[in-house]
Amino acid sequence: MKFLCNGMLGKLCRYLRICGIDTQYSNEGLKAILLAKKEGRIVLTKNTQLKNKEGIFFVESENLLTQLKIIIIQFNLTNKLNFFSRCLCCNELLVSVEKEKIKDRIPFYTYKNFNEFAECLKCGRVYWKGSHYEKMVNDIKKVVG
Repeated sequence: MKFLCNGMLGKLCRYLRICGIDTQYSNEGLKAILLAKKEGRIVLTKNTQLKNKEGIFFVESENLLTQLKIIIIQFNLTNKLNFFSRCLCCNELLVSVEKEKIKDRIPFYTYKNFNEFAECLKCGRVYWKGSHYEKMVNDIKKVVG
């Protein structure tokens, strides 16, 4: 299942990516909808003008975690969650990387205290499971169940 969040749902896009769900982001209006259709993506939006259109899911809630829960339940994604497997910035799948290879690209404290790292081969961002990881996963699990 693949999604495209329009400009009104940037935070939801990020949280879906945290959950490992393939989610693009675009604020390019009709162009984004056409791209989503071409790529077989479901458009997620809060735009009332797009409500009830084919291939578009209207998100009613204003609360981010409620939005996330609705999407996960509506599209039966509970068993497909794979936390922190996608780049939060560009949506690419992350690959494991040895800490020695990224030593010069992370803070010294991080290098010293963590051993598992992942890298986005597209944009070069490096990720590790710091304190934010547990908090986000716990928040999401509380909401999703």
